[in-house]
Amino acid sequence: MARKPSHADDIDSQAYADADEAYRLATEHLPTDLIADLAREVVRRLAFRMPGVTPPPGYPSAEEIAAFCDALLSSDENAADDIVLQARRTGVDIEAIYLGYIAGASRRLGKMWEDDKLSFIEVSLGTGRLYRIIRGLRHAIAPVVLEGRHQMPALFVLTPDETHTLGIEMAADLFRRGGGDADVCIGQTHDDILALAETRHYGVIVLVAHSDRVIPQLIQLSVALRILQPLTPFALAGNLVDTNPDVGKMVQAELVASDIRAAIQDLRRITDHA
Repeated sequence: MARKPSHADDIDSQAYADADEAYRLATEHLPTDLIADLAREVVRRLAFRMPGVTPPPGYPSAEEIAAFCDALLSSDENAADDIVLQARRTGVDIEAIYLGYIAGASRRLGKMWEDDKLSFIEVSLGTGRLYRIIRGLRHAIAPVVLEGRHQMPALFVLTPDETHTLGIEMAADLFRRGGGDADVCIGQTHDDILALAETRHYGVIVLVAHSDRVIPQLIQLSVALRILQPLTPFALAGNLVDTNPDVGKMVQAELVASDIRAAIQDLRRITDHA
């Protein structure tokens, strides 16, 4: 596990540590091809946020992005953290850090992987470190990520390829009867769910899964949603939480409940606090 970054007051240390643990557990539990899918998900969600034309003044140069990539791949566990934190301390705008350094490095890593200049292991290392950095900076980058979005109390999501729908339908109905509006995704694809999440700022996201066979889809979805929803607490529900206790850590869920209907009051408290 990574040590706490230097100048830790500049970063959400708990979110950073949780993301580090979640990514580590995912690489331990998932087969190689699915870890590759997870790395691609991080690249995909970050890379194309970088301006496609010449970066605006104040954004890092191509040389600075290359140096940041080198740090992400280096043997120094916290070299990339230190570059980002130094940029913050010297007054680099958070938009330039997020859309320049982070998105730029993600795009560069993806291109080098595509061109066989980096191994799968190297890309997985780099994307894992990028992921924990953006989670650690979640409060700072939230205004950049969430600008112009419609606020919504809750999102209830049945993990793609999961077939047990009754529990989530009843839970969403109970939540609405209590006065909370909610989006509900049942039977939708990974990309459909994320397209919706791109337009919203949720008070809570409820992920529901019952079977071990959907763990890869669940983890990939949770990582992508964390990137799109930096401030939103997550709940994990379903039979899966009883049969696989590590899944809650991989999702970084703030609330875990085998029966989501029994946790409606807790969800309302979360959304009220948000």
